[in-house]
Amino acid sequence: MRPLILLLLAATPALAQNTGDAARGKELFSRDNCYTCHGTTGAGGGALGGPRLAHAGLTPNAIINELRRPRAAMPAYSEKILTDAEAADIVAFIQSLSREPEPDAKSIKLLNQ
Repeated sequence: MRPLILLLLAATPALAQNTGDAARGKELFSRDNCYTCHGTTGAGGGALGGPRLAHAGLTPNAIINELRRPRAAMPAYSEKILTDAEAADIVAFIQSLSREPEPDAKSIKLLNQ
């Protein structure tokens, strides 16, 4: 493992164990306006065209790295803005989105009119 990942795991045990609360993470996802870019279901393409989060194969560490040090136009959520516990909750929520099956396009009425 890379030293940075080991340091991250040691510094944030709640994240390493993914012990976040998905229901609280959903609240934070809404409170912090994550849905404006990533959509309410994590499908991406929100008002600002953010990337897909659900069913993207993201690991907890990948999500945390993006939260703390984003590679694109997303604001950084430092520990002063988003605590490690809150970040773990958001991780749990995002990962819960991937456990739900993706809807088949044929089952979406609006797409079939």
